[in-house]
Amino acid sequence: MSFVVARALGLVTVQDLGRPGWMHEAVPPGGALVRDRLIAANRAVANPDGAPAIEVLGELVIHAERALEVATDTAAARTLAAGDELIVASEPRRVAYLAIRGGIAAPLMFGGHSALLCAGLGGLIRAGQRFDSAALAPVAPPRASTASPSSPRAQRSADPPIRLPAPPPIQLVDGPDPESFTPEALSVLLSSEYRILPSSNRVGTRLDGPALPRTGAPEVSRPMVIGAIEVPRDGKPIVLGPEHPTTGGYPIVAVVASADLGRLFSIRPGGTVRFTR
Repeated sequence: MSFVVARALGLVTVQDLGRPGWMHEAVPPGGALVRDRLIAANRAVANPDGAPAIEVLGELVIHAERALEVATDTAAARTLAAGDELIVASEPRRVAYLAIRGGIAAPLMFGGHSALLCAGLGGLIRAGQRFDSAALAPVAPPRASTASPSSPRAQRSADPPIRLPAPPPIQLVDGPDPESFTPEALSVLLSSEYRILPSSNRVGTRLDGPALPRTGAPEVSRPMVIGAIEVPRDGKPIVLGPEHPTTGGYPIVAVVASADLGRLFSIRPGGTVRFTR
């Protein structure tokens, strides 16, 4: 085996770019919450963009059982020697990715390798699990360790503190259910700040802020897409994620532009977001 999981806290899964084309069978596309970050990690170890990697919403510690070339979405490739440990934590972001050269060996189901928890495909990664790379590519000799003297065999993937300006608002396409909302609902959404709730997950990102007033229009079941902002009867918006239901009846006030999905899903719980048309 290539490595064993020493610790997995939170929502830690194998992900790729998803499995489109199965919504007629009630299987959503799934895949990485932030596709660009998974692609960045894979490219750092010369993997194909869609190679299976590990998505971390929390913390992961792996113990290498053989030499491995690894990379995260924010750090350059490095080589772990047998016996080394690597810590990958999503803080201060919402999500982090760990790629292994050759990809993670995971079962192919419905044309994809990603865990789709809502459909029972794959599951959460737990301590004690062993993983191999999908293709055992030769690995260069271990590079100089960056570990501290008190922990000579542990390496941490961590971001340096960076102060960034406030990000621009997330872009939306309004509709498709204007008849389900009062005329001021969209203005409320575009003029307010919303907070990402801790109850958010891969199915949906829940927002706390001003309620969006609805009309009495009937709820009609129809297909759903990632990024759709559905509004339950309490008026609090939910942005559908990669494991969204394939159909739903809550009205949709707007849809997040596909170019901004990664930025939205990168905001950690407790963070805030604003929207623009």
